[in-house]
Amino acid sequence: MSGFPTMAKCWQVGSGVSGFLSAQAYLTPDEVFLEDRHGNVLTYSATAEMAKRFAGYLQSKGMKRGDRVAIHLQNRVELVVALFATAMLGGIYVVLHSKLRSTGLAKILEQAEARVIVLDEVTHSNLDAASGGLIPVIVGRDGDEAVGYDSWEDAISRPPLEEEWNGCDVDAACLVFTSGSTGAPRGVTLSHDNIRYVVGAIQERLGYRSGDTIGVFLPLAFDYGLYQIFLAAQSGAKLYLGDPDQVGPRLPQIMRAAGISVLPGVPSVYAALIALGRRRPLDLPSLRAITNTGERLPLSYIREMQAMFPGLDVFVMYGLTECKRVSILLPAEWETHPDSVGRALAGTEVYAVDPGGNRLPPGEVGELVVRGRHVAHGYWRAPEESAKRFRKRAPECAVELFTGDSGSVDADGFLYFSARSDDLLKHRGNRISPLEIEMEACGLEGVVEASLLKRESDDTLHLFLTISDEAMGVDTILRALSETLEPAKVPEYVFILDGMPKSLNGKIDRKDLAARVGD
Repeated sequence: MSGFPTMAKCWQVGSGVSGFLSAQAYLTPDEVFLEDRHGNVLTYSATAEMAKRFAGYLQSKGMKRGDRVAIHLQNRVELVVALFATAMLGGIYVVLHSKLRSTGLAKILEQAEARVIVLDEVTHSNLDAASGGLIPVIVGRDGDEAVGYDSWEDAISRPPLEEEWNGCDVDAACLVFTSGSTGAPRGVTLSHDNIRYVVGAIQERLGYRSGDTIGVFLPLAFDYGLYQIFLAAQSGAKLYLGDPDQVGPRLPQIMRAAGISVLPGVPSVYAALIALGRRRPLDLPSLRAITNTGERLPLSYIREMQAMFPGLDVFVMYGLTECKRVSILLPAEWETHPDSVGRALAGTEVYAVDPGGNRLPPGEVGELVVRGRHVAHGYWRAPEESAKRFRKRAPECAVELFTGDSGSVDADGFLYFSARSDDLLKHRGNRISPLEIEMEACGLEGVVEASLLKRESDDTLHLFLTISDEAMGVDTILRALSETLEPAKVPEYVFILDGMPKSLNGKIDRKDLAARVGD
């Protein structure tokens, strides 16, 4: 495992990532921890017992410290069980998107060199290109029906792991693969300490409660979806495992039936709720908070959500897979700092640098650099690429993450995100941020979502929108944007779509839109 020290301070038994579960299984054994859309319900103690049994199964297959377990499941309770079981054994879990097809799956499995893969009745068909020697375990089907597969039922009937792994905080706990939008997927290597530290720092801001039901309609392969497992377990909350496909007309009904009180999401999830709420009032009496990440949440979304659900707490965040969360804007702060993504988490430093790496004064825009215990150890077996982003500029200094994102930090420590470095466009001789134009468009009454792209062949800007008001036309939108934007930032073309294309993680699929623009 490239980039990891061999030994460091060690925890007591069960205090690594699996400690989130073991602690709650001791404190609140009979409280419900997990519920999924398939009707499966597990208490904290039942989850811990099942995880120990699956860990015993993994051990019987020769798994040991540092071995990888690929988890290729829909959002369901078995995914959480397999994750904790792997951690109990000192292995490294790799959660993969359920809609990842055979070619993409084969690439990641080749990189990760997984020993075991857990699949279900839907995802098992994606294993066609898997390498030999991989042990497949299937959930939701009889093992006899799938030749060469072990059944989940048989695996969890084995004797439980007698003693949880007593490992070191620097040991790798998981690999999270990025989307690979600019090339092959990259595995971000996170240690037990990375995870435990950032979960505590996030929880300090969000304040999840033991009586909460956290509704996850994000894929658990998406790092923010994945972290809801640990945040729920640390606080003793219940986790409802929904499915991204449920983000539609039935979402309010599902949320009401599950009693969801906290909804973590990306802007497309809230756009769906807003669109439904404009048609008819939504009855969600349990909902008390939403948390946003992935993409910027327009201020218009916040105002409309709070009008729909009086007293709703809205938490705006900024983060990257390479360090999870960097900053969180508290509900009491967004009125006074509406353009900010909050202040850095406890024990975290974020600042802007110029192209030479020199720290910039407050308020000046540059590349954002992050320092803290949650900064990942690097990319999986990619030392050259790791060295570009994860830098230790002096022997006595901590590793710093050069994010590639641009932004600024004001004198009071509030962070302002400007753009992903790859997203900045040159148009008519000007450098512009698509985010600025998209946020302006989302501020128009009747606009639900917006995405801006440039066609290189003729240097034209193309703005894609979804709307809730069918009377709203392209001319109306262009006139409104011309009144608030500089001339060089006003799009040449506006397209109104029935629905915005989405990536596997629920973000707007810019590759799909780029294909429509052509060149």
